[in-house]
Amino acid sequence: GLGPSHAPIENVRLNDYYFHEDKAKVGARIEGNYNCKTMDFSHQCCFCKPNGVRASQVGVWVPQTRNAWGTRNILVNNFVASALQADGINVHGMLYDVQVHNVYIQNTGDDIFALWGAHSNPANVIFKDCVGVNPGGMRPIFYGNCVATYGLQSVLFEGLKCYAPTVDNPIPSPYDGAIGIDTAMFVFYNSFDANYPVGNQIRIKDWIFEDLKGNTYTAAEVSTRTKGNPAKGKMVWTTSNNDVKAPYWVTSSAQKVNVYTTQSKTWTTR
Repeated sequence: GLGPSHAPIENVRLNDYYFHEDKAKVGARIEGNYNCKTMDFSHQCCFCKPNGVRASQVGVWVPQTRNAWGTRNILVNNFVASALQADGINVHGMLYDVQVHNVYIQNTGDDIFALWGAHSNPANVIFKDCVGVNPGGMRPIFYGNCVATYGLQSVLFEGLKCYAPTVDNPIPSPYDGAIGIDTAMFVFYNSFDANYPVGNQIRIKDWIFEDLKGNTYTAAEVSTRTKGNPAKGKMVWTTSNNDVKAPYWVTSSAQKVNVYTTQSKTWTTR
């Protein structure tokens, strides 16, 4: 139950050995796999059938610890994964001084970069110069975004690039009817015991957000939400605390989430 400290994870390439043999199976339709109408998963098949892609469940998982000290001084650097059945990187619980740099992850079955603080209020977490491609692609039309948070005290997302499709007919969550796949580049959730304490701060600096063909999403294409969900074929953009439109979505107004965004003019040209 004791959290690690000063633990580097560097220069790792994951799930590439069979990827070229299996890549045609990524996102392929599997009949009978999409009955997700209720939470009674023991009596219905909601992605219960395997997709046949030989891949790990999660790329990097930092679990919640029982001690108050939590997990500190973690570095994930130069990490690459071609396919994952669930999250790309998921850091959970009480975290301090966690840095994720120079990461490339594609084809996940859940969020690519996830910060799941719940009620532990992680602080000084940094995701920098990372690339996410095809979030949710391993469980198509159901769940996954490039970046997602589920409670925090402070985090910086700098220099992130996201390549994600819009989904024509997503499957709503059986829990609350929300759409959980490819809704924005950054999604800040109120679920999974998420807590955003007074004074919380999310900073987003310099991003690239494109579809899988390289077409840039812009604020002019902002989604008009229906019943709280993004409109079909659109991505959500929101005006931040410092009055800048950015590709993020705060899914609930139950807590005040403070988002500050900066986009350098030079960053948008590649």
